[in-house]
Amino acid sequence: MSDRYLVTARKYRPQTFRELVSQEHVAGTLKNAMRLDRLAHAYLFCGPRGVGKTTAARILAKAINCTTPIAERDEYEPCRQCDSCRSFEEGRNLNIIEIDAASNNSVEDVRSLRDKVRIPPQGAKKKVYIIDEVHMLSNAAFNALLKTLEEPPPHVLFIFATTEPHKVLPTILSRCQRFDFRRITVPETVERLRLICDEEGLTADEASLMLIARKGDGALRDALSVFDQAVSLCGTTLQYEALAQALGVVDADLFFDVTQKVIANDRAGLLGFVQTVMLRGYDLQETLTGLAEHLRNLLVARTMQSTDLIEADGATKTRYERHAQDFSENDLLRLLMLVAEAEETVKTSVQPRLRFELALLKMASLGTSADLHRLLRRLDELEKNPALAAAQASPAMRPEAPAVPSTKEPTAKTAPVQPLPQKPPAQPEVVRAAPEREATEAKPAEPKPAELAPVPEIKALDPQPEPPTDDEDGGLPIVEPVLPLSPSPSAHTPRPAPPAPAPSIPEAPSLFGQPALKRRRPAPPQNVHPEPAGDGAQQEPEPETPIIDFHFGISVEQIKRVWASVVADTKRDKVHVGALLQHTQPARIGRGGIVEVNVPDAFHQRLLRIEVDHIAGVLQHALQHEKTLAIEFVVDTAQSADVQESEVEADPFEHMKRLRQENELIRALFDQFGGELVW
Repeated sequence: MSDRYLVTARKYRPQTFRELVSQEHVAGTLKNAMRLDRLAHAYLFCGPRGVGKTTAARILAKAINCTTPIAERDEYEPCRQCDSCRSFEEGRNLNIIEIDAASNNSVEDVRSLRDKVRIPPQGAKKKVYIIDEVHMLSNAAFNALLKTLEEPPPHVLFIFATTEPHKVLPTILSRCQRFDFRRITVPETVERLRLICDEEGLTADEASLMLIARKGDGALRDALSVFDQAVSLCGTTLQYEALAQALGVVDADLFFDVTQKVIANDRAGLLGFVQTVMLRGYDLQETLTGLAEHLRNLLVARTMQSTDLIEADGATKTRYERHAQDFSENDLLRLLMLVAEAEETVKTSVQPRLRFELALLKMASLGTSADLHRLLRRLDELEKNPALAAAQASPAMRPEAPAVPSTKEPTAKTAPVQPLPQKPPAQPEVVRAAPEREATEAKPAEPKPAELAPVPEIKALDPQPEPPTDDEDGGLPIVEPVLPLSPSPSAHTPRPAPPAPAPSIPEAPSLFGQPALKRRRPAPPQNVHPEPAGDGAQQEPEPETPIIDFHFGISVEQIKRVWASVVADTKRDKVHVGALLQHTQPARIGRGGIVEVNVPDAFHQRLLRIEVDHIAGVLQHALQHEKTLAIEFVVDTAQSADVQESEVEADPFEHMKRLRQENELIRALFDQFGGELVW
């Protein structure tokens, strides 16, 4: 064995500022300080391990004591030819002292140092003390060094190096000039390794050098140690496959295979991947770290539309760019969060393999995420275009499968769901005469036959369910005969025949579990005049006279008749307002002609008050009224109390889960858009 062999980190250790890798800011500042003769008496070099702190301190000490005139040097670099430079490189220079603070951290060591600094250098300009890992000194040792560090002899220069500057006392930091060394990037490490390969006559592909640089993790010294191990394994030709197997690094092909199985929801394949990892002896923590880096590279390629931020060779970058198109940014973020969570749990788990398998199974079980804004826009389009919604709906949403079970009697037949009419046909406004007025204005004269014809008033469908009557024929609109304001006919006038029954109109389902609108059963026709008591016929009660606000000339019944069309027109203009408005109902006309509309809760009240002017305009147009209407939304206390009593204590997740199971429409929405419950 040759005694002259040196490891690569020592053999190719930088000897000048120019050879420092990725520390140009430090080298330029120190050379300018020498050029201007502004050298401080103490320097503090900070940074991670293996980035050149001690090497830079040696170069600075060698450049200060170099006997070659500065004018004859190349950019103030040490000449490496004079006796001072050669003696230092050969390890026989007594004016540059290196001290390891990890093993010389006591007060006695600092006192000995304080006594030695008084001795001037022999044949040199400065006596340089390089104290490595200075943060290992005790507090007493730091305090003993304070006075000497603040006012050292003019021939003494201190250079401290540390990886943990936060452990150094602030009183020491305030007496030093601090330089922070950077981590060495992967491309810079690869470039340095390529130069060494050229010097040593080695052959290495790009993937092998990239793997060695990544194993260095920003430290060039660590990368050079891995490089020596690779050369010992592969000889003069470095190959990626053999190198990855020797270093225990999971091959990138396995990570690509994992993400392909995630896309295909191949749970069995993912469990097989875990088995492969265990058989090959890979560390689970390092495997998760590599998987996280793989997902990060996919996210960069998907988000940036570029591979400049990916630390890989050209072929692998192209592969990342192509594979990233199979994911969305949200999907990659969710996968990254699962891997990050698995990294934390695997560290402390007594069953790390099980935790690893659970993380992979979760990744395969996640469905693709959807953009909420895009889904809301899609819902708006379906609300505005019912034909498109019916064409694209799933089978559970089509008319032949009603979303809400019918609330009719078991004997009734369920008819197919048909859309409600937008507006009922205009009817002549008729006001029924009060009974007192009929009695006072009755005359014995026989009215003309034309005056006996009743004017039927067909009321619009009432969205509020009402108790059924004793009539067996259900589902028909109410037909009430009324008379114009004319002299009442004789009591002996025969009762007119009831109108022919209208075709049955099925119940219409409503969204989100609200009860379907019921059609009122037709009331039996009222007598034009009560039958005489002597005939034994029971007198039927007279219908309640609708309340009319004479300030506006409208009644609550008129508003109720057109309210469905108001909701439909509002929904065409503003979908979200119409969706809120469909859960409301006109209640009464208050003082000053204000139309009071019942809403289920304060949430509907607050949002609808913002759009009250628009709703009032739609209602005015529907009534064909000239005066501007005023609307006030009032919370229905009974309905609001029921909702609060039943739902305020409920778990939102369980509530939505129950709705998804019970309501076919909500379940169809989940299936249509691929939604999931996350809380």
